[in-house]
Amino acid sequence: MIRNPKKFELKEGTFSGGKLVSNFAPVERDYSYLLSLCGFDSLEIEEKKCCCDIGEDGYVLDIANDGISVCVKCEEGLSNALKMLAVLKEKHGDAIPCMKIIDEPDIKFRGMHLCIFNPDDGTEKEDTNPEDIKRRIIKAALAGYNYIFMEFWGMFPYKKRPYAAWPKAYTREAVEEIISLAIDKLHITPLPCQNLTSHAGWSRIASRKHVVLDQRPDLSDMWVPGGWCFATENPDTQEYLRDIMDDLLETFRNPPYFHTSCDKCFGFGSTEEDRTKPADILFANHICRLNTYLQEKGTRMVMWGDMLYSSMDSLTWKPNPIIADMLPKNILINVWTHNDIGDYWADVDFFESRGYQTVYSPFINRKGTENMVKLCRRKGSLGIVQTTWHRPETAFPSAMYSALVQWNGEIHTPKEVELYERLF
Repeated sequence: MIRNPKKFELKEGTFSGGKLVSNFAPVERDYSYLLSLCGFDSLEIEEKKCCCDIGEDGYVLDIANDGISVCVKCEEGLSNALKMLAVLKEKHGDAIPCMKIIDEPDIKFRGMHLCIFNPDDGTEKEDTNPEDIKRRIIKAALAGYNYIFMEFWGMFPYKKRPYAAWPKAYTREAVEEIISLAIDKLHITPLPCQNLTSHAGWSRIASRKHVVLDQRPDLSDMWVPGGWCFATENPDTQEYLRDIMDDLLETFRNPPYFHTSCDKCFGFGSTEEDRTKPADILFANHICRLNTYLQEKGTRMVMWGDMLYSSMDSLTWKPNPIIADMLPKNILINVWTHNDIGDYWADVDFFESRGYQTVYSPFINRKGTENMVKLCRRKGSLGIVQTTWHRPETAFPSAMYSALVQWNGEIHTPKEVELYERLF
């Protein structure tokens, strides 16, 4: 099996043709793309209430010799069922074994984080051109992810701030095509990610580049000296960041989440006078401004947690712990480590004991991923955001394995994992 469903029954024979029938009639979503992946032109509806013991995103997929039926409670469940059927079609072709699957994911928020880098920055990294990104999103959706964070490192074509993009940035048409693929065809939610505090050159550190100051050095007052962080008290900077957020929110069709990053912030303030103020207060004021603006737009702010607390990585300057007590608790905290957390992770307790929801981010560390998912399930945390950074192709087997254990955390044999990763 591709993954171990909650309930699975293998029957005799293979599907030899017939109708694809659903008990639920789609209202908002277009299923033509997913149906094409399953080898069908249409979906026949026989409306009836689903009485199966499944959640809103669960499904019952019954594959018989003369037809296939789907029983779900909503469109999310129908999308999940068709994605599983599409994977079976890809694996078995026209000889899908007859079977009955009852399944639903263990983890509610199943996210992947994809970076889009400047191809000419002179650093070693793997390709993130539009076709590569689309291919990865398709595989992520079929593997069971339901969110995709896209972080543009100087590669988004901003309308009001064209100098915030490199010459070879994505075209607006390319971005909109990716967003449409995700939302309209794959039913996976794309989410914007843009660092609005630090990493403010929107370039890889090793490149020594700064997307704005390399092109518009006259705007240097909008950053602290050196350009690593934004000059957060500068009204011009604040307007710039609002323009950035507005463009991303519009392009991503009013997404439910916006990842503002906010990691590794080593300097604040716009003037010498500002820089005499406590960095804790400057940081907290900036975070609150971002959060308030996004709240007004109907979007929930997400940020990396390492500036507030980190027990394993990024062991650098942190604000006073009281800042974490004071910040708005609607902010979704994304805790991360590239290491194995083992059975306990102090970061989660630090934030959740203060009233925050958390999502966890592993990288290329299979045992670490397993333990994060186990902890997430045990603690009832919101979910996982699997990172790929500058090595998306290298990290993809890890990302696919992460989807496997997020969906169903049962122990999988090495052979099962090998077959699963080979498929994707």
